[in-house]
Amino acid sequence: MSLCSDFRPGAKTSRGLHRSLSARHRKSIGNIHRDTDDPLESGDFWAPQSKVFPSFDNTTARNITTQLGQTAYLHCMVNNLGDKTVLWIRRKDGHVLTVGMDTFTADDRFQTMHVDNHDWALQIKYVQTSDAGVYECQVSSDPKISYFVNLTVLVAKARIEGGPEMFIRTGSAINLTCTISESAEAPAFVFWYHNEKMINYMPQKGDTTLQKTSADTTVSRLYIRRALVIDSGNYTCGPANAEPVSISVHVVAGEKPAAMQHDASPGLSSVCPPNVGCSNWTIIVFLFISYLIVKRHR
Repeated sequence: MSLCSDFRPGAKTSRGLHRSLSARHRKSIGNIHRDTDDPLESGDFWAPQSKVFPSFDNTTARNITTQLGQTAYLHCMVNNLGDKTVLWIRRKDGHVLTVGMDTFTADDRFQTMHVDNHDWALQIKYVQTSDAGVYECQVSSDPKISYFVNLTVLVAKARIEGGPEMFIRTGSAINLTCTISESAEAPAFVFWYHNEKMINYMPQKGDTTLQKTSADTTVSRLYIRRALVIDSGNYTCGPANAEPVSISVHVVAGEKPAAMQHDASPGLSSVCPPNVGCSNWTIIVFLFISYLIVKRHR
């Protein structure tokens, strides 16, 4: 992307640079010439100096991945910058974000960090999904040179296995697994709630664990050893970096509650009255409906 020369503060022509040299530098350079009447070899003649042009360190990362809400650093290593200026440009709209150490956007999340002599890093705080895309590090040389860095923003997602409902027999264990995926870093915490009450620090309510299982996946588990009827209710997994997710747990009394039958209808199990088998209840309902139909047609 080409920018006007106005972004090159302090740039000088070779003649202007010559005039601006200090007397000490002029004397130092003049001493290397022999005293001679030849104007080409006298101290009044300035031999052209070799030019070293700016260049990029091509080993600098071109693809940066960060988490939603985190701080991202896009590095740009420039060698032989001299009196040139480094600019950061957002490619999708061509907006100049920073020029040197100055910020040219009202969004104060953007800032140039220049800690190392060669590194001109663009800092983006509280990264948003809209920040994803390509950024250009440009040096105001002639011709201009550019280095491109692509930013990817991950949005973590959480889910509880076995949801949205789970049926447990009294005395059995409740083992809930919450998987947080697309998370470059493990969440700082995962809070578990039972009916909106946090239970992480209530051993009598269960044990919680947190484990990073892969580069972008973290698993949190809630384990309740012996479930009671009062343990029924909504359980919520609330990671620090993702939207919370919930599951409804039903702790049912009885040897083998019909609601736990794999072949039973989930909707039917909730209407089975206690002490009556679901299959018997279905027959009763069917006979009653048949009776109403016959009576209506008489």
